[in-house]
Amino acid sequence: MTIAPGAPLLEEPRWFGPADHPLFGWVTWPEGTDVRGGVLLAPPIGREARAARRALHEVAIALAERGFASLRFDYDGTGDSSGNFDDPARDRAWVDSVAHAAAYLRELGAETVSAVGMRLGATILGAASQAHDLRLASVVLWDPCDTGRGYLRELGALEALRRTNVIVDPERGVETAEFVFTPDAVAALRRLSLVAEAATPLAERVLVVTREDRAASEKLRKRLNDEKVDWETTSEQAAMVDVEPLGAVMPRTTIRSIVSWLAAEPAVPGPFAVPAAASSTTLAIDKVATAVTERVVRLGPRRLFGIVTEPTVAPSGPWIVMFNVANEEHTGPSRLWVELSRRWAGLGLRCVRFDLTGLGDSPRVPGRADRTMYDLAWLEDLPEVARVLSPADPADTVFVGLCSGAYLAAEAGLALGSRGVCAINPPIGVDFLAGVATLERSRHRSVRLLAVQLKEVALRLRWVSVAIWQVVRVIMPSVFNRDVMASIAASGTDLLLLASTDDLTPFPTMPRLERFFAGRLVRPANYEVTFVEGLDHSMHAAEGRDRAIAMLAAHIEGRFATPHPGAKPVDKEGQ
Repeated sequence: MTIAPGAPLLEEPRWFGPADHPLFGWVTWPEGTDVRGGVLLAPPIGREARAARRALHEVAIALAERGFASLRFDYDGTGDSSGNFDDPARDRAWVDSVAHAAAYLRELGAETVSAVGMRLGATILGAASQAHDLRLASVVLWDPCDTGRGYLRELGALEALRRTNVIVDPERGVETAEFVFTPDAVAALRRLSLVAEAATPLAERVLVVTREDRAASEKLRKRLNDEKVDWETTSEQAAMVDVEPLGAVMPRTTIRSIVSWLAAEPAVPGPFAVPAAASSTTLAIDKVATAVTERVVRLGPRRLFGIVTEPTVAPSGPWIVMFNVANEEHTGPSRLWVELSRRWAGLGLRCVRFDLTGLGDSPRVPGRADRTMYDLAWLEDLPEVARVLSPADPADTVFVGLCSGAYLAAEAGLALGSRGVCAINPPIGVDFLAGVATLERSRHRSVRLLAVQLKEVALRLRWVSVAIWQVVRVIMPSVFNRDVMASIAASGTDLLLLASTDDLTPFPTMPRLERFFAGRLVRPANYEVTFVEGLDHSMHAAEGRDRAIAMLAAHIEGRFATPHPGAKPVDKEGQ
């Protein structure tokens, strides 16, 4: 596919590596047949990978503009690659993932291969250079972690600042916002080192990009003492990886500097060819007897990027449709949509996870805001996807949404009369958003501009906007004054609504207000809300998240799945 209208760049998703345990990645290259070389992009791990995803995509595009092909990829057990995050020997699997990525670029024709590793990705890259003969021409260590041990220590310190219920215990593992490192995973990470004594150099030339607020360690300088190294600093890293991933700021100056450094080395262009993609790949899922297949799809008139996961036996039941959370990039918190898609496909259901317009790997719309709370186009995306997947009966769908995605699921479910809607932590201002969406569809420009301002209010002052809405809705016409969840319940669509007690009130120390908000805003009499113990709004805390996902899985499997005789449910440890 062409990345943007008129751009001489191409980009294609690919599975690569072992046939029985494939990895997933994106190849980006200049249109034509020759490239100056290949560059593999080794991402961070966990929360930092979510925050850095867009930045690495921008690196890939900038490299293609300078004549390079690149491969940004997911390590084993992460992103859309096969495996599980808590599989044993994570260090070896991630190191091997780098070797497979380098080998794949060479298979496509790259005469020379370089690499960019960010944070723990730089550590993994360093370990891979010692475990495998990568023969890298140039390496960029972008805000590198000296060791996996140091990474875990930094992670624990950041989590302690972000949350009060963080767990950093070597015996119990490390729980971070959205990701849990088991004790085995912690032990594996501690074996990773960028600063250990090395028998071979990292590459012919090395660039180290450090943070202005965190100097390179003496151990790292000693490790690189005998290599050809350039050193740079950046002031942009904290705004990208030390914040909520949804608020990550693009480090444009750093990206330009890295790409310019890689392009400064003379190179003779050589032929590069990306073969047609395989129609699908087959994955074995732990504790489920039926294997599943996955295939990349382009959905609807906007050509939205999605991955369909299906059983290898005849499917049954409705389509299960999952998508981004707010302006989340692709796989969602904790890789939930990936894991649930594979689990449910193993039980006979057809699932799709896709990126909404302008997000993840779906095309961006020129002139449209790059990062927003929700876009009117997203309300159109879900019904369009349902019509593509099930043209004979678009209502044969179950939408699963988290936070603002729960609102989108509700609107789509109402529009299509879908078989089910599973809404996890819908916004407290869900009815407010529905009213704003109605304003956005107005034929009057001034009304549409007002809707944009109201969305900003909802984003920045959510409880204020909800309180105001409760006052003014009594005088609003019925077209603007709608109880979205009650409408779903009344329509006959199967509704599962899971909520966090964090959303009951902005004043938890004032019981009377809590009772008012609970009764007035999120628990009307004509439908049921299940408040999940320990669940926070963004599903960061593992214990509450596990409870919610267990309820969601039980609901989907109990209501919609008809397992093949060889399939069996996944137990809690297999989630």
